[in-house]
Amino acid sequence: MTYEELAFQWQTCDKIPCHTSGSTGDPKEIFLTKKDMLDSALRTVEYFGIDNNSLLYSCISPDYIGGKMMFVRQQVAGCEFKWEKPNNRPLANYHGDPITLLSVVPSQMIYILDNIRDMPEIRNILIGGSAIPVSLRERISESNLNAFESYGMTETSSHIALRRIEVIPSPFRTLGNITVEEDNGALKINIPEWQTIVTNDAAEVISPYEFNILGRLDNIIISGGKKINPETVEEKLSAKLDIPFFITSLPDEKWGERVVIVAQTDNDKTKMIQDACNSIEDSFLRPKQIIIKEKLPLTSNGKIIRSCLD
Repeated sequence: MTYEELAFQWQTCDKIPCHTSGSTGDPKEIFLTKKDMLDSALRTVEYFGIDNNSLLYSCISPDYIGGKMMFVRQQVAGCEFKWEKPNNRPLANYHGDPITLLSVVPSQMIYILDNIRDMPEIRNILIGGSAIPVSLRERISESNLNAFESYGMTETSSHIALRRIEVIPSPFRTLGNITVEEDNGALKINIPEWQTIVTNDAAEVISPYEFNILGRLDNIIISGGKKINPETVEEKLSAKLDIPFFITSLPDEKWGERVVIVAQTDNDKTKMIQDACNSIEDSFLRPKQIIIKEKLPLTSNGKIIRSCLD
């Protein structure tokens, strides 16, 4: 889909078809009403102080909810909207006016940081689509760019909470009158006058408006009777490994499951990976096997396929 096609769809349809990524169940097509999408967009517009003099710029595809909602935010604010075909050289050919809100994914943010001297003025950056590694979080924090990490899903018309990216992450804070609570370890989202939704994300709820995400409940590894969150292990390793990797598991006769690290590199880096794993103080969290891949298995929108070893 192109943004021109999305604009036509917006003008001619009462509901907009969207595809979920599996945050609340199996991936599927759903339909969001214009009202719910406009309400979501309004919360973001108010948060960033966007008005008709603003410029929104999208580097992500309108096939996904993040791209669709950049368009809807422009509809709410009545401001200028620019976009480019998604690639890993965002803004390489842009030399225009200051950007009020830029939407990117983490891999695009790396290019922006690598070429920061050539970038236009960017007042706010919205980063979504996948987790932000510790090393990238540190670079963003050191750059002093006003960048925000989002939490949300297709089912909630994009993000329901934001947090400014810092070396030590602060909790996510909900937008508008959205509240959260814990439901058997999972994050439960309450959007007034629309819906209540229970996610598959394990959460630490600090208040009705603040929370931390601990990882996916359906990714939990049970090894030797201990519950291990792969995202926790990834966070510990990401400060020591500058290569693409993820944590998953394989069946183990003795322990039930064993923790495995899958890395995109060559065999020469095996010792470096092993040293990083050995540095984890909690022995039960240390990966017990290293698997080298030429390319990590990813979904079409860049999310890790942890079940690739099943």
